[in-house]
Amino acid sequence: MRFLRNKLTLATVIIAFLLIITVATTADGRTRPTAIESILGSIITPIQKVFYKTGEFFKNSFGTLVELKNLKSENERLKEEVAKLKEENRKLYQMALENNRLRALLDFKEANPQYEYIGANIIGKDPGNWFDVFIIDKGSKHNIEVNDSVITGQGLVGRIIEVGSNYSKVLSIIDERSSVSIIVNRTRDTGIVSGSIDSELYAIMPLESDIVKGDDIITSDFSTFEKGLYIGKVESVERQERKLQKLVKIKTSVDFKRLEEVFVIKKANTAE
Repeated sequence: MRFLRNKLTLATVIIAFLLIITVATTADGRTRPTAIESILGSIITPIQKVFYKTGEFFKNSFGTLVELKNLKSENERLKEEVAKLKEENRKLYQMALENNRLRALLDFKEANPQYEYIGANIIGKDPGNWFDVFIIDKGSKHNIEVNDSVITGQGLVGRIIEVGSNYSKVLSIIDERSSVSIIVNRTRDTGIVSGSIDSELYAIMPLESDIVKGDDIITSDFSTFEKGLYIGKVESVERQERKLQKLVKIKTSVDFKRLEEVFVIKKANTAE
């Protein structure tokens, strides 16, 4: 054991001596290594290379982790910005739609100054996709009466069938209980338009009436409604020879699935 300890001590002294000599001989500005330096360099270089590559690996790994963390944070921030932009875009789109609806109502009002107009919002409707029957937020205290006409800027919606102090119920023209006396704007032929169970609008016209696809349909002065209110365009005409009539399908100008605001107009004989 003493021999081994002595050999270890001797080896340590020799290595230290060699290192001192190496330092001393390399400090005088020489450019070529000695034989001892070459031997030590060949031993140390592979070890140094391993330590260097290991250090670079950990350095790059930690750098990648930091970069991934930064990218994740940036991704979350971009997601939040996209969500905000989507919400702003949705609000702007809704504002544009509302502006178009109100513009149409204003245009109708300016073109028909003979009416009194009462703006109202829809606050309820019967179950289903269509606004066959619905409730508005204006009533008797707003001077609304039964049978007053209800419109949008696009055309006729229906009429008031029930009035409370601060609400009213509207029966739309597509409801199967509704019927409207109409005129073909082009030919002045008359007929009756009724709603149906599937919320479609049909007119019964005399067989000899001159009516074709694309004709505009308006209310007549024989109707409960004000005269000249726009209803829609003829979509199809079916001759029913045995019944001596024509069955006319009409595409309404009003979108009865997306109603939000309406105008109640007073009858001409009550308008001031």
